[in-house]
Parts: sequence; structure tokens; C-alpha cells
Amino acid sequence: MSFAKCMVIFKQPFSYEEKTDRPIIGVLTQETDGHVTKFGTQYVAASYVKFIESAGGRMVPILVNSTSEQIEKMFNSINGVIFPGGHRLTNTNYTRVGKQIFDLALKAFDNGDVFPIWAECLGFELVSMLAAKRDLSSGIVDRKFFTKVDAQNISLPLHIPKDYKNTALWEHAPSNIVDYLGRNSVTYHNHRFAITPQTYRKTKHLQDFFKVVSTSKDRKGVEFISNMEGKRYPIYLFHWHPSKAQYELRTDLDIKHSFRLILAAQYLADFFIRQARRSSHQFSSEKEERAALIYNYKMAYVEKLLPVSQAYFF
Repeated sequence: MSFAKCMVIFKQPFSYEEKTDRPIIGVLTQETDGHVTKFGTQYVAASYVKFIESAGGRMVPILVNSTSEQIEKMFNSINGVIFPGGHRLTNTNYTRVGKQIFDLALKAFDNGDVFPIWAECLGFELVSMLAAKRDLSSGIVDRKFFTKVDAQNISLPLHIPKDYKNTALWEHAPSNIVDYLGRNSVTYHNHRFAITPQTYRKTKHLQDFFKVVSTSKDRKGVEFISNMEGKRYPIYLFHWHPSKAQYELRTDLDIKHSFRLILAAQYLADFFIRQARRSSHQFSSEKEERAALIYNYKMAYVEKLLPVSQAYFF
């Protein structure tokens, strides 16, 4: 591929100015339970760290037991955030911290300060509820908003609309990759609830905030939304797990690892980290930056305890 064609592929629809060539991405930690607590009270899957690094970024954990003041300071130090997949949404520090960062990101963008959010699986559910102004305090799943689906441990095709060139997420994706994702059961899902197109159409706040950029169908043929992106804000929602194709090579999970799927995952990593390069946030000193980086922590092999192979604990 020529350099000119490569530049076309990675052109973004937002006005683009690279403000850092050393982007740092925060990833929300999640609280541990059961036998996993012997490693620590919070964790982050190592696949997110590798995903970020594959596109030239670095990662810092956002500890969900931090104070509001500490979270705001971290927000002003990093260039983007990932809300990772997980298992608990209501009544958790993950939700509290996620809401604070979501609110800060919207306020920053309205003031001309770019701060991209990548929200995956559990993160998809949290951010969609925040955008739709749903109640997060009840402690139970909102059945009027989420539909129960049969989409645990399964790889599915994406239905990407024919006008995908009008989306930020897919506009410059190679057409053969888009076609591959649409024709093959390769995107890994692991969730019990989802938002249907019908719920999206009747939820005004959600429609106003997000554009649907792909759907999928569960084992029983129920259609649900698998990707959304902000109409105004650089916020990207995934109800599937792109990085698992590259970094979770487990045989007990229905994760695919084909060459084209790896290319698709890498395209998405590059897309998100390039959005983060538009942020001018930075740590107050190099010493503070070094102290925050994930390099200060060790990975543990946890395949028998969690649905990931490796994780960092805190």
C-alpha cells in the first residue's frame, strides 16, 4: 500500500491536530471477589494494556477507590480512557468513577478539549445508561432499557450499514475488513443483556447522543446493538471485545484469531489512540508520570480464575 493510501485510511472526520506523540490512556480497574482477592482488591486485564501499546500508547490504571479529587487530577493528566468489560455494573465504584469521567469528558469537549472514551461490554452498558439519563441507583438491571440476550461466549458477525463511510469508526476502515466482519462469525461477545434497535428508537436521549454503527444477532436471532459512536463527542461503544483476538489465545472461549480479524483489531486500536493524540492533557511532571504507569506493576497468570489469561492487580 502506498503512503498516500495509508494516510487516507487513517484520516479522521474530526478536525485533527496531533497534540502529543506520547499518548497515555487510563483504564478503569474493577473490584475483585472470591478467590481472586488473594492477588489484590482491584484488577485490569492485561489485554487492554497490550492493545493500547500496540498503537503507540501507554497505560495507567485508574483505581476505582480513588477520591473525586484524585479522579479529576488523573483525568487532566491522561489523553483518553477505556471503560473495560467486566461483571458488575450497579452499586460499584466502577460506576461512580465512570460517571465522573464521562461528565468531565463532555464538559471538556464542549470547551474545545478532546478526550476520547472507549467503552467496552460493561462499559458499553454504563455509558449508554449515562447518555440515556437512566437511573443507576436502583441496584438492579433496567429491564425497560436492556433486553436479555443469549450472547455469552460466542463470536458473531457484525451488521455494518451500507453507509458506514458516514461513521467516524468505520469511515476509513479497509473495505475488505468491513466485509470480513460482516460475513463471518468472528467478533467475540460475552454478555447477557443488550440494547435492541427498538429500544434505541424509542429512547430520545440515546438517539440524540449516539449513532448506531453496527448490530448483531444472538443465538436465538434477537438483534441487538453491537457498536455505537457519539454524534458530537469522541465516544465509542463496543458490546464485543476487539483486543481478545490478539491477546486472549484461550481454547475454552469462542475467541477467533484469524489474520483479518487481527488486522481489524489493530485498525481499531490505531483509530482510538490517534483520537487520544488530539488531547493536550499531561502529568505535572515526568516523575509523576513514571509513578502512574502500569510498568510499576506485575502481571499474574489467572486463566483458571478469570475469563482472561493475564491481569494486573492493585
